[in-house]
Amino acid sequence: MPYILQGLCVLVVLSAAIWDLAARRIPNPLILAGAAVGFLLHGWAAGAGGVLAAIYGLVVGLAILLPGYLMGFTGAGDAKLMAAIGTFLGPLGVLQAALISIVVGGLIAMGFALSALIDRQSLSPWGRYSLMMRTLVVTGRPLYIPPAEGEVMGKKFPFAVSIALGTTAWIVWQWPLV
Repeated sequence: MPYILQGLCVLVVLSAAIWDLAARRIPNPLILAGAAVGFLLHGWAAGAGGVLAAIYGLVVGLAILLPGYLMGFTGAGDAKLMAAIGTFLGPLGVLQAALISIVVGGLIAMGFALSALIDRQSLSPWGRYSLMMRTLVVTGRPLYIPPAEGEVMGKKFPFAVSIALGTTAWIVWQWPLV
């Protein structure tokens, strides 16, 4: 993969992460510009096959986070950002980067939950988690209890940070799945 493609992809995800940290949203012009650059660079580097790889990458990137958006776990900007990343990395690259991003997001979320044990001023999610687990064990049916007002897990989570870390890690190490 050409270095300019990788560098611009990292620039887009880092910009999105900074914006998400500051405003808890990712602007559409940033995502659209990133996707357009991904298409143009893939087309320039590999012709029609590159454009096709960018299209497949966009579809795979969107498909990965779209269910999370539809269930309310992620924002629309996160799903669109992953689609834009797909135009840079192609279908296999965006799949791998997304898997790493989800793992990173889970680790960050665990850090948020564990911070409730240290910061006694915030409401702890552990009682709620315990009740959901006991209900699952006893009845065999999952139960979701939404976070209480003021609970640390009820805060908006800037998932673009996880996407930026996961994508950058994939670009640096080029995780070979096949």
